[in-house]
Parts: sequence; C-alpha cells; structure tokens
Amino acid sequence: MKTLLLLITITLSTWANGSFYDLYAQNRATNKPNLITADFIASAYATYKLSREQSVEKHILKPRVLNFVNFLYQGVVEMNLAHKEQTLAYTAVLSLLAKNGENLIIPDGYEYLATPIRQEAQLILSANAIALSPVMHLRIDYKAFKVPPKYQKSPAYYRVMKYAQTINLNPSLSQNIKKTLNASERLSNLKRHIEEILSQFIGVEKKSNSLFSSYKGLAYYIFAKNKKASISTIENAIKSDLVVKQHLLNLYSAYDYDFKIMQTLLKNGHTNAFKGYYTQSQYRSMLYRMHYKTKSTPQQERRKRANIETKLEESLSVMIEGALMFSNTLRDNRADKQMIRTLKELRKIAQKKSMGMKLSQLDMKFLNSLDRIFLEIIGIKDRPISLNKQKLLAPKPVGFGDGSWGARFVFMEFR
Repeated sequence: MKTLLLLITITLSTWANGSFYDLYAQNRATNKPNLITADFIASAYATYKLSREQSVEKHILKPRVLNFVNFLYQGVVEMNLAHKEQTLAYTAVLSLLAKNGENLIIPDGYEYLATPIRQEAQLILSANAIALSPVMHLRIDYKAFKVPPKYQKSPAYYRVMKYAQTINLNPSLSQNIKKTLNASERLSNLKRHIEEILSQFIGVEKKSNSLFSSYKGLAYYIFAKNKKASISTIENAIKSDLVVKQHLLNLYSAYDYDFKIMQTLLKNGHTNAFKGYYTQSQYRSMLYRMHYKTKSTPQQERRKRANIETKLEESLSVMIEGALMFSNTLRDNRADKQMIRTLKELRKIAQKKSMGMKLSQLDMKFLNSLDRIFLEIIGIKDRPISLNKQKLLAPKPVGFGDGSWGARFVFMEFR
C-alpha cells in the first residue's frame, strides 16, 4: 500500500509540474537531441484523454443530465404513484440542484414538502456532515458532495450525479422512478442517450437500480478478488485474470482502452510507463488541467539527432483506436484528429526504428518537437524554459550513449 501511495504522489506531482515537458524544453534550449520514451508518450496520452473526457462531460453529458432531471420532476408531478411524497421530494431536490436553487414550483397539496426539500438541498450544498436525510430518511455522508476542483465550474452537474446515486438506498423510490420513465417517451429517450455515452466512455453495468446505470472500472473487479492495492496486483490481473482479459478482448469503453494500453506496455517491457499510465488513468478525476504563462523560446540551430524507444508500435495502435472513439463522438474533434495524425506518424517512426532503418532528418525534427505538439493538442501553448531547475520527485533524466535524453517517471519503494 505504501508503494502505491508513493507512486500516486510522485506521478501526480509529475503531471502537475509538467516536468516531462520541462526536460524536453531544456533539451531544446541546450541543443540536446530528444529520446522519446514510452513514459513520455503514455503520460501525454493520459493527459489528452483527460481533456477529451472533460469535453464529453461539458458538451454532452452535462446538458443532457440537467435537462433530464428537470423533466423527470415534471413527470413525477403528473404521475399517479404510491408513496408519491418521497418520489416528489427526491426528484424536486434533483431539479433544485440542477437549477442551482432557482424556480422550483411545488404542486398544490404538497406545500409541506418545501421544508425537507430545502433542508436536503442545504445539507448537499454544505457538504460537511453525516446526517439523517430529510428526504431519504437514512443517514448519509454529505461530505461526499463536496465539489472537487475539476467541477468547480459545473457544480450543479457534479451534485446531481452524486445525489442520483443515492436512489439505490430505497427500492420503492427506484420503482416509482422506473414507472415515471416508462410512461414518458421523452424521458426514456433522454435516459437512453445518457447511458449510451456512459457506456461508451465508462462502461455501464446493466444490473442496477440506479437512476443512471452504475458503472465499475476494471480496477473494481481486480481489487474485489485481491484487496491488496498494489501495482503488482494490477500487473498480474492484466496478465492472467479472465474477467480483465474479456474486457480487453471486447474493449467495451474508453476505460477498457486504458487497460489495453497498459497491457501492451507490459507486453513490450515498458513497465515504468505502465505504472505511470495506471496512476494517471485511475486518478484522472482528481486532476485538473494546469494553465501556464507563455513566452517565446530562444531559437537554436537544428539538431541532427533524436531517438525513440523500441517496441512501442502496439501501444501506439491502441492509443489511435482510443482517440478515434472521441473523434467519432465529439462534434469539435480537431484535437482528436491531430492526436491521431501525431500517433500515426510516431508509429511509423517506431516501426522504422524496430526494423533497423535509418531515421530521416524529418523524423528527427518531428521527435524533437513532439513535446510541443502534445502541448498544443491538449490546449497548452509553448511553455517558458527554465534551465537547471531541480524539482523534488521530478522525472529522472535518462541519458543514452548516443547523446539523446529522455524523460521517465521515478518510482521508489519503502520496505
């Protein structure tokens, strides 16, 4: 456990500080040729996936979810349901959260529900207590509703999704919701569209009483069998667990592509890159994009040497497939197309390297500029260069006999 916690700390620090990019920028400033490592490619791709998943949430999931819960409340108001009071109060809270507390109309005869609805919403907004729910009549840990940095600009969406998960605690409430959905074609279609997106990017479990079908990542299945949270547990499961292998064969969701990428990294001996990619993919929701001040970089003469690690072609192919998923889903897919072009070019160069073919000047120019290309794809302009900057837990520069330099994650283990 100590190993995994330290790995998380190191990798998140690396991602936040962008020190992979700092090293390549320093190489550029000091005229050193770049070695493109598996660690760097895996880290850049994980960051790209973060930005694209945020786009899916912002442009597709968020508007659909907020519209859905508002229409759901209206549907419950019109329905003849047993134990309607609790269903009405529950969906009213969802609608209130979606509207940030504005314009909630309670139907005649149910005015007495205004007090528990308001109390429930206040507990969710405060997010600082374990208390008896005025609506659910169960003790709920409201601290789970504290909005993390990633969702500070869309707190309504975060709170609605979290509160929707509590429906599992009450079977009769869940049944009333299902009756309301079945009675409305508009609600059924909205819910179906939401679950199609969740299924594509997260992977949903159909057996669920949730308002939205619940979903479990492959890590859930792995740790359900082995409670020891360690990198070796994940590594062994990717190699031998039948459930994990089934997911990797079918590739149900974008998260399954994460594990497929890790499988190819392990298969080709890039264990260090596997560890870094696992950490970034599992803790993606805890991360947020950094914004950097920009300034122009000094001009240097063209470097003639650059290099790339071997046995990267298979991992790059899976990354291309994953990027295609975003490209076919999001209307604004320029970033995805650029990532696909970049990965294809990188794969071609990797194939030449594996075949022992000489890299051209254009190939080496591309490798030496790859950090800039990745930064542009994820929406960050060229970073300022800071020479001789030492950072705790930064990637350790790896020098190779040909004079090229690359970036890796650094991992330590306490015994």
